[in-house]
Amino acid sequence: MKKSESVMQHSYRQLADQLMHAIKAGDYQVGERLPSVRAYAATHSMSASTVIRCYRYLESLGLVEARSKSGMYVADWKAQNASRSHLMTPQTPQVRNGSSPAPVEYDKLMSHQHRMMQLYALTSQPLHLGLHLASAAPAWYPCASLAKIGQRLLRKDAQAIGLYPTGSGLPALKTALIHHLASFGVDLQAPDLLITNGSTEALSVALRAVAQAGDAVIVESPVYFGLLQMIENLGLKALEVPCVPGLGISLEALEYALEHHAGVKAIVAMPNFQNPLGCAMSEKNKRRLLKLVEQYDIALIEDDVFGDLSHQGERPQPVKAWDRHGHVIYCGSCSKSMAPAFRLGWIAGGRYHNRIAALKLSNSLVTPLFEQAVLAEFLDSGALPSHLRKLRERLVSSIPLVLAAVQRYFPAGTQVVSPAGGWWLWLQLPEKIDSLALLRLAVAEGIAFTPGVMFSNSAKYAHFMRMNIGRPWDKELELGIQTLGRLLAQLMSARLE
Repeated sequence: MKKSESVMQHSYRQLADQLMHAIKAGDYQVGERLPSVRAYAATHSMSASTVIRCYRYLESLGLVEARSKSGMYVADWKAQNASRSHLMTPQTPQVRNGSSPAPVEYDKLMSHQHRMMQLYALTSQPLHLGLHLASAAPAWYPCASLAKIGQRLLRKDAQAIGLYPTGSGLPALKTALIHHLASFGVDLQAPDLLITNGSTEALSVALRAVAQAGDAVIVESPVYFGLLQMIENLGLKALEVPCVPGLGISLEALEYALEHHAGVKAIVAMPNFQNPLGCAMSEKNKRRLLKLVEQYDIALIEDDVFGDLSHQGERPQPVKAWDRHGHVIYCGSCSKSMAPAFRLGWIAGGRYHNRIAALKLSNSLVTPLFEQAVLAEFLDSGALPSHLRKLRERLVSSIPLVLAAVQRYFPAGTQVVSPAGGWWLWLQLPEKIDSLALLRLAVAEGIAFTPGVMFSNSAKYAHFMRMNIGRPWDKELELGIQTLGRLLAQLMSARLE
């Protein structure tokens, strides 16, 4: 661990220790609101991030609780103490003396936003193995090639940084993207395409273009947690439809939902390598999905950010390839396959294009041009197919090794969904062990993954977890999987005692 990280960790532990003793001494009563992060940071001359880590640590011990849009409060820790053998002392959370960590009280996670804050607080701690991330290892991206292009562009015209960007996207990038999209059946012209600040902005303006606060949109289940957070923030209602491992969204359940829920404004789906299952719909089912969209005259917001990450080598076509009437709003990004730091995405809005363009203008005006220029030259160089081939080969080579390690080190009863593409494994834990409890233990060992509770507005995936496999197979990864298996076994053992 770096020295700065060690000092920071020590200071938040000191602060947590002081506050814990103050709570137990009665200086703060059960139900009393604690000082705001800003006020407490000013009082103790510490950073806000240190106070946040202090509060989240005490929350994991059951001493404090977050209340949505209200702040942090002293929890009923005496009642929790009476229901367990002891309250965990102010040290790294762990299974001790046969007792399990503080149970996850799902009703306290009042909103998806709150759950996101919980996850970010846990994973913001120093980690040596971040298996929760939404991208591959940096070495798997064409960083050196992109850097050379950027340096050349800056040497050629440094004053370009001083120009204010305008327009719906750099024409050179649009042209390059149109050629790339055409290679897998998406036929677009420059006016059909908008460049966005990542796929997050693309999804956001797409949702705003087709729905208003109070409207319902259909999503897959399990589903990418960022989408749930976005829907919640926009005041929309997420109607979850099951996603079948290996097949994609259940078309039978989807049709039932459309028949029995009037007023659904859109379907948001990832037909290619769904997050977190990694499954891909067949061409036949993609066409059936499109027919349903046309039949009910609603929008399909197609998120295709993982389409380039096939484990089979073939890049599957998106539903947009068969869209002839503009029902499909197609969203893509370079963040997963080319350059995560660029935060460049794109959207083809079909019949909703004008509304989307207006929303994009009011939302962020334009997308920075320098990264667009770099990506355009990279695509024009013809380097993308070779890069994607190498990326897929690396991903495919690590998958059997990770699967074998999970089978070797995780307890019997663990079930794994083998993906057809994308960065992750989706694991179902035995005995319905809460993966958030496992995450709390894992973070103490410097390891993180994404707990299943993030992938739904209900608790039905609480005993699942998503684990990133987009990195080279090495001893560190093997030891990390072994550690997760050991901690899971400890939790299972504690339940039996």
